[in-house]
Amino acid sequence: MSPLALVLILVGLLIAATRAPFIFAPERTRSFYLSMMGTDRRMRSLGVLITVIGAVMVWAGAQEVGQLATIVYDFGLLILAIAAFMIALPAPTRRLATSAWGGFSAGVLRGLGLVALVFGLLVAAYGLSL
Repeated sequence: MSPLALVLILVGLLIAATRAPFIFAPERTRSFYLSMMGTDRRMRSLGVLITVIGAVMVWAGAQEVGQLATIVYDFGLLILAIAAFMIALPAPTRRLATSAWGGFSAGVLRGLGLVALVFGLLVAAYGLSL
């Protein structure tokens, strides 16, 4: 199995696992995620974790040639840029995240959770087919 396939499987399962709770407990899940971003230190730690994910995506995308590899590579670069902002500017990033997450109703969070769950499982299934 190629590194690109492994990354797609892991990222797909990560998307599904982190967004599925929104279907069953949207308010509690939102509160948990917002608490993970509650301080500058937590925001920076989350940025470091996201940096690892983005770096792995860039590495896996660079290993192969093709449109899928380019998409994974470019998305990895986008994730690295977002993580850089989280690490360098945690307070403004936290305010942006808090206002974005706080603006959704429970019904919208459930819908987004369902869409993200299906998308994550499709990405993982596609990775398994490579």
